[in-house]
Amino acid sequence: MDNIYIANVFHEIADILELKGEDNFRIGAYRRAAQTIESLPQNIEEIAQQGRLKEIPGIGESIAEKIDEILKTGRLHYLEELRKTIAPGLVVMLGIAGLGPKTVLKLNKEFGVETLEDLERLLPLHKICKLKGFGEKSEENIKKGLEQFKRHKERGLLGKVEPQGQAIVQELEKIEGVDKVSLAGSLRRMKETIGDIDILCTSKKPKKVIDTFCTLPQVKEVKAKGTTKAVIILKTGIEADLRVVEPEAYGAALHYFTGNKSHNIKVRTLGVKRGLKINEYGIFKKSKEQRAKIKEKRAKIKEKRIGGWTEEEVFKAVGLPYIEPELREDRGEIEAAFEGKLPHLIKLSDIKGDLHTHTKYSDGHFSIEEMAKAALQKGYQYILITDHTTTVGITHGMDEEKIKRQMEEIDQLNYKFQNPKSKFKILKGVECDIRSDGTLDLPDKILEKLDIVVASIHSKFGMDQTDRLIKACQNPNVDIIGHPTGRKLGERDPYQVDLDKIMDVCKQTNTFLELNAFWDRLDLNDVNCRKAKEKGLKIVISTDAHHVLELDVMRFGIATARRGWLEKEDVINTLPLEQLLNLFGKGGKRIQNL
Repeated sequence: MDNIYIANVFHEIADILELKGEDNFRIGAYRRAAQTIESLPQNIEEIAQQGRLKEIPGIGESIAEKIDEILKTGRLHYLEELRKTIAPGLVVMLGIAGLGPKTVLKLNKEFGVETLEDLERLLPLHKICKLKGFGEKSEENIKKGLEQFKRHKERGLLGKVEPQGQAIVQELEKIEGVDKVSLAGSLRRMKETIGDIDILCTSKKPKKVIDTFCTLPQVKEVKAKGTTKAVIILKTGIEADLRVVEPEAYGAALHYFTGNKSHNIKVRTLGVKRGLKINEYGIFKKSKEQRAKIKEKRAKIKEKRIGGWTEEEVFKAVGLPYIEPELREDRGEIEAAFEGKLPHLIKLSDIKGDLHTHTKYSDGHFSIEEMAKAALQKGYQYILITDHTTTVGITHGMDEEKIKRQMEEIDQLNYKFQNPKSKFKILKGVECDIRSDGTLDLPDKILEKLDIVVASIHSKFGMDQTDRLIKACQNPNVDIIGHPTGRKLGERDPYQVDLDKIMDVCKQTNTFLELNAFWDRLDLNDVNCRKAKEKGLKIVISTDAHHVLELDVMRFGIATARRGWLEKEDVINTLPLEQLLNLFGKGGKRIQNL
């Protein structure tokens, strides 16, 4: 059973309970369980079989029993009963930015809105803006939210789809006779949103592979099934396609089904110029051969296979070095390859620490010590604690008194973690809120005592944010701008901001921009990462983790950085501890270009 499917069950329970106005503690428990399950690095079915469900943070006896029921029956009676109490379309509408449970219930009560179609019909009548507590701006925001929801609903977020793809690959690898298996398509290129899951494999028993694929527990529907290809719909709604290919064509097929259309056309065109035919079946050389016993001088074109076992053979055939999958978007990678200017892309193993994490001091789920131990287990040399300030609306947000207490605790923990065999340090920080006028919600006398300060926008997204961010960058105590465009994929578009201008100011003030690795943000995106690199601006890749398991989302940040052509030296948290501390020395603003 797929982790995402089970996580979605608990998300839906939380949504329905929220619409019903149930206790916030219960809602939060289901929401936290869902977030934990979708972040698990291990398949939850394996954990259940080992009797370790209650060892998962946030999974108590009641939720563990529900997980067992889902795993055994594929359904959950409690959810089925809950669904009977509310119109299903109301839950769907919670996915629209600007529509919280109170607004959804209000629209349902006043206008009988139960589906997206009902809402779509209502908006042009301009009745919403006449409701008490609403206005033209509220109505416009709902309209924009609906338009955005419709744009994104056909594609899944990378962080939700990638684990589903990997789970299928792992199941196929277990089949006797399967040699090679790989993800392909936009998922292998690690795009931020995914249309469907493409998988290739080689096997001497293609029928057995296809049969297994079509009967996986994740399958909701078999859309098409042949001797070497099948298409299924997963229970999460995403489509997955499997092709079983000949070993001698595996590399050619993997190349063909990985690159985007423009990239593939360019490679095939290069092949034609060399007298080659390159497609998903291999690399073929064309040669003319006179037909025997025919008086007329006609030529038959005969194709001879000269390669296709590996992707390297495809690139070599057209005079190119290997191009990493994330780059195959026809954004200049082929020209760079010819010129010997392909980047040596950053790897997950290059990361030395996480510079944006949260604890129980604000809205995180774990203590500082627990987050630090999790970072240490990942081989990191440092972790920065950046809990929210009070302006964000977080209950128990950080004020001056709490920051002092937290700093004392960090000092005590750093003493405890001292180890001559390994260097590790918990760094003191905060995620400070940038007010609408560009000022920060903590005084400089506090900020200057911290090792690193992250400043972020969390409110008033409708205004142009350029001046707001510029003023924050100009504060000598601000080191990093968190999630710089404010987007949440499938939920909120980037706010209006002149990012070119912000980058120029960052370079002048030696302020760093963050690539927030959480899969519903990935902010900066790949295009803006490359733009930052071209401007000579280094960035930070951080997780914004509120849970120990969320430290693992770093890999999605790395994938986005790779798509943005970033190398190890373009990212500051690839620096060892001592160099990082020197970079952020508080004797003055940072020196950017080490």
